[in-house]
Amino acid sequence: MLKPIKNDKDVDQPDHYTYGTIECLRYLEDSLGDGYSFFLEGNIKKYLHRWRHKHKTADLQIQDLKKAEFYLKELIEQLEHSE
Repeated sequence: MLKPIKNDKDVDQPDHYTYGTIECLRYLEDSLGDGYSFFLEGNIKKYLHRWRHKHKTADLQIQDLKKAEFYLKELIEQLEHSE
């Protein structure tokens, strides 16, 4: 299960990802199987690539970096539980 260090609802569990009976990430994990790690890696790369260019304010740039951190922590947790 996801365990964010800080409760930053805009990053960790925004309402539009937790709507319904199953969280979006858990649905993707279940449906993608072994491909889930590639999905996580892609999101990490996406947020690291765009953080300087999409937003001009530091708070929104930091939010993108925190999103990259969130997906990296999820990927690390996935690997730790697969051993």
